[in-house]
Amino acid sequence: MSLPKVLLVEDEEAHRLVIKKALQGHCDLVVANNFQEGVAQLGEDSFDLFILDIMLGDGDGFDLCARIRKMEMHRRTPVVFLTAKSEVSSKVLGFTLGADDYIVKPCDPSELRARVDSKLRWSREVVEGEKVLVQGPFTFNLEMQRLDVEKDGVPQTLEFTPLEFKLLYYLASHKDHILSRDQILDAVWGQTTNVLDRSVDTYIAALRRKLGEFKKCIKSVHGVGYKFSLDGFQTKKAS
Repeated sequence: MSLPKVLLVEDEEAHRLVIKKALQGHCDLVVANNFQEGVAQLGEDSFDLFILDIMLGDGDGFDLCARIRKMEMHRRTPVVFLTAKSEVSSKVLGFTLGADDYIVKPCDPSELRARVDSKLRWSREVVEGEKVLVQGPFTFNLEMQRLDVEKDGVPQTLEFTPLEFKLLYYLASHKDHILSRDQILDAVWGQTTNVLDRSVDTYIAALRRKLGEFKKCIKSVHGVGYKFSLDGFQTKKAS
């Protein structure tokens, strides 16, 4: 079995060496030394995961992430920011653009390796695992990472970022189970130490806005966390 292909965009040699050593044997690492090289690689090959610095001498990692998300072949490919920018505003912007993780330098190599492996494992599960999850009127297509919701017999597609989809799918796959914020963080963000538990609340609020009239599927459990429930929905089938 071939190793997953990862594109690293990092303009500092010292950081490139640390990352190469940390991920040696875990992936086929392709290195771009700056923004322009990263853009060029996007047009030449497909990847299983991206690791992006933000402060690139000739460009911006946020811009590169936005470009990745506009490419059909990489709309759902995991993106990890690895950067010295520790401001909450930068983290929020990164996740808003569709990043799956945000790691602040310096990062322990074993932690970096574990978190990259976690993102790659999720991608493999989507490809190799069950392709469709149906919960009442909700149909999750894992391969396309798309949610269709049926109303009056007519399905409509709702749009989510990769991280939002992963969060909603995690809740739906544990229907009627009360999940704590810590459980959700571990499962969706991969035990990251750079994301606060209140980030879960922020993402839940975003999910509810996008779900619109279907938002009642996400129930708040005071003092504990959240659960996905079909109470109040007309169920057609469940899996």
